[in-house]
Amino acid sequence: MHVTNRALFATYYWMDIRAIKAERLRQQQFVADVQRCDALIYSVCRLYGCRRDESTEDLYQEIVCALWESYDTFKGESSFSSWLYSVARNTAVAYYRRHQLRQPEISLTDVERDFEDWHESPDPLVGELYYLIDQLNVEDRTLVGLYIDGYDYEEIAQQMHLSQPAVRTRLSRIKVRLKEIKDRQK
Repeated sequence: MHVTNRALFATYYWMDIRAIKAERLRQQQFVADVQRCDALIYSVCRLYGCRRDESTEDLYQEIVCALWESYDTFKGESSFSSWLYSVARNTAVAYYRRHQLRQPEISLTDVERDFEDWHESPDPLVGELYYLIDQLNVEDRTLVGLYIDGYDYEEIAQQMHLSQPAVRTRLSRIKVRLKEIKDRQK
């Protein structure tokens, strides 16, 4: 059988078109998935201390880039939102640590201004809650974030690699700690 250059070119040409179409579909699916979980991504951004619009948008963009880079790793073994939350959380933790190291010493004036920034939330109780959560360490913030976002104890346990009783205990202790932090501020 003799294959001409023309036949070979046509074969590769159609293979390329199919690959391009498949990639375009994959990109469209990714955009739709991210748009569906947009509020969840912003929730992660807020949980990790992004108070100003620029830093929230920076973290949001980093999370979306990390999601795109790891999109092929989503196998459907868990819900898409669980996978997205895991990637977003890991990206946010890395972002938080990177920017935590660069921050200068915080003055009392900065703390008061941050507290006021939180209270600029449309709902003052939500702003106060996020301000209090911001006082927790990264792991505790993640636990609370998952809980606030409506994940049940089993899903939180899977995400955090803990047992369900450990999740219940830690959430209970975190609630007590948040109350103590609030009481100290009065």
